[in-house]
Amino acid sequence: MPSAPFSIVDVFSTKPYKGNPLAVVDARGQHLTDTQMKLITRQFNLSETTFFFPPTLPGADFKLRSFLPYGWEVYGAGHNILGVWWQLAHANLLDFSKPDTRAGSIEEFTFHQELGGEVAPVKVIRQRTDPNDTPQFAIAIRQASPKSHAVHTNPSAVAAVLGLTASDIGFPSAPTLLPQIMSTSTTHHLLVPISSVDALNHAVVSRDKLVEQLDLLDSRAHGIFWFTPVAAGSDGVAAFHARFFSRGMTAEDPATGSAAGPLSAYLYRNGAVKLNEEGKVTILVHQGLRLGRECVIEVRLAVRGEELDVDIVGGGAEVAKGEIELPALSTAF
Repeated sequence: MPSAPFSIVDVFSTKPYKGNPLAVVDARGQHLTDTQMKLITRQFNLSETTFFFPPTLPGADFKLRSFLPYGWEVYGAGHNILGVWWQLAHANLLDFSKPDTRAGSIEEFTFHQELGGEVAPVKVIRQRTDPNDTPQFAIAIRQASPKSHAVHTNPSAVAAVLGLTASDIGFPSAPTLLPQIMSTSTTHHLLVPISSVDALNHAVVSRDKLVEQLDLLDSRAHGIFWFTPVAAGSDGVAAFHARFFSRGMTAEDPATGSAAGPLSAYLYRNGAVKLNEEGKVTILVHQGLRLGRECVIEVRLAVRGEELDVDIVGGGAEVAKGEIELPALSTAF
């Protein structure tokens, strides 16, 4: 029976078993149907599975397609995209002969991905302290400019989704801050500010109430991303703890780049973070802690007039690899 190579990569962590697991399938030698990709994704049953193919558009190095376990195809640039580029670098499937920049042991390269009919750049950062050492990789991905959508004006209804009270919604420094739908590309999530780490950790999502509130506010929304500020590190970078649950996932997501990126825009537009003199700010989003994970998403926001540029940065660790048998064409999803 035909098969395809796959890897499982823990994304947004350099420690195996501490990142957000992503299944990466090498589909270069295959002609997979949408149904086959959905079946494979459901079989892995991770938050997302990404397939990489030869490009079909000029200028791209690879074509990527990502699916959720219940069959939705997604186009947002989160751990699903960052993880596949980390794996491509780790597996030496990229041409590292011409770095864009080199500073000491750190080199930066630009590649291009085809995703959702568009070609976009991806930055791969390689660090090698010794030519004989295994290089370390980090990936920086420019997300589609974040957009703000409907504001949820009923904190009690949102709190009920999380098993909390209305007083748990908002920051201590901004108690009137309201939940809002934010998006990058076609991926929409409900972002919910929380008053404390204790409330964040005690939240328990009611799936039925979540679906009800998402459909009332914006049926395009995939899930709910709740977050609270924590003490900044020694470098002064603003930090947040966060959690995420989607209507289409069977369990909580350990790291959600498609929500962390728009979070930076939400915070900026609500005056919760300050830009430096260059019009930029970096935040760190710590996620997955309740699941025994230690994911860190670095988000870089740059403001150019009305335009917002958002990059998410992170690493990965390969934890498994092998071959997966391809579903028969007659198998229904």
